[in-house]
Amino acid sequence: MNFGKTVRHALIDRGMNPSDLAREAGYSPMYVHNLLNGNRRWNIETMERICNALDLEIRVVPKKKSG
Repeated sequence: MNFGKTVRHALIDRGMNPSDLAREAGYSPMYVHNLLNGNRRWNIETMERICNALDLEIRVVPKKKSG
């Protein structure tokens, strides 16, 4: 799972950029850019705030079995 990649796709779908997301989620643009570039680690609070800003939800589901 790549949470940052999912967030980037959501930004594109909504016509937003990382700075817009930062403003909506209450973070600095640099912090959001660092998260998306993999220079900072996601934590549950950050994921929740980002998801709220993008109107997304996190679901945990079993992996599909291969083979």
